[in-house]
Amino acid sequence: MGGSGSGSYYRSGIKDTTDGHKSLDVNWLNRKGYLAPGRWSSIHWWRGDEHVGDIGIRAKEGRLVLEYRCGVGGGEWESVTESVLLSWTYCNYGGRRPWFICPGVRSGVPCQRRVAKLYGAGKLFLCRYCYDLAYDSQRELKQSRLTRVEQNIRRRLGGSTSLAEPFPPKPKGMHWNTYLRLKHKAEYAELRYEAVLFERLRAQNYL
Repeated sequence: MGGSGSGSYYRSGIKDTTDGHKSLDVNWLNRKGYLAPGRWSSIHWWRGDEHVGDIGIRAKEGRLVLEYRCGVGGGEWESVTESVLLSWTYCNYGGRRPWFICPGVRSGVPCQRRVAKLYGAGKLFLCRYCYDLAYDSQRELKQSRLTRVEQNIRRRLGGSTSLAEPFPPKPKGMHWNTYLRLKHKAEYAELRYEAVLFERLRAQNYL
């Protein structure tokens, strides 16, 4: 089951929140080994003692294939197969971090945002921007702020804001003390991001 919604992929007016919608967290899937190519897995959602949905996940090279049944807006139930691309970025202290590439299309323009979570707020699992969902968690807000800190530092150093790119070298004319202070601040933001992510997953009983 993909999720419940108004029958429209995208919402307007007062923002709905991420709370209450089924979601897929790419970091949790990675910790469970569900992203390994060739792996087939299934996830079951519960609300208290009530079973509210299932989804099958087939991992292929560079993408996941999601299979589920969905009834949106009181319509007929239908089987859905959705393909979601994956992206990986290297962390400053080793290892790699996975991301979903959102498969949504809005006003004819592919979304392709790199996100950690997809939400079943309609027929498909898409990012919160496509569904115009507000954050429901202060932890997620903190993660967003920490990501912006690192991106702003990269921009100040003249580099790309993409966390997939290597950390920018020292710009010409900048003192080494200033550069190292900014680099350490970016590394600290990344460490804090990982700590907040761990806390959120543990709170959601994923760990």
